[in-house]
Amino acid sequence: MSLRITPGNSYPLGATVDGKGVNFCLYSQQATGVDLLLYAGPEAPYPEHTIHLDPRYHRSFNYWHAFVKGIKAGQVYAYRVTGPNDPRRGQRFDAAKVLLDPYGRAVVGQENYDRQAACHPGE
Repeated sequence: MSLRITPGNSYPLGATVDGKGVNFCLYSQQATGVDLLLYAGPEAPYPEHTIHLDPRYHRSFNYWHAFVKGIKAGQVYAYRVTGPNDPRRGQRFDAAKVLLDPYGRAVVGQENYDRQAACHPGE
C-alpha cells in the first residue's frame, strides 16, 4: 500500500477519520521526535509502515500531527517518541518503546503486552 502523508491539523487530538483518510495529532511538550506506526492488523508484531513526523511540517508548538490519505477507521497504530531521558526531572523518553495514543478510543493486541518488559529500557 502506498501512503500519501500531508502535514495534517493540530486539532483535534487523537485519530480523526474523515472520508479521505485519518488525521493523527499527539501532544508532547518535551518530545524531540515522533514516529507514527501503522500496523497491518491487531496481531502484527511490527509496524507495516513507520512515518517519521518531520518537525518542520508536522509540528505546531507542542502538537505533532499528520494526515494519512487512504486509510480508514479501524487502522491499528501507535507511536514511538524521542526526547530527553532524565528520570530526576520526570522525563523518561525511550524511542524503543511502542506507545499507545493517550487520546485513543480502543486498544488491541493486549495478548502481546508484557508488563515486565515494559518496565525496563528497550523494546
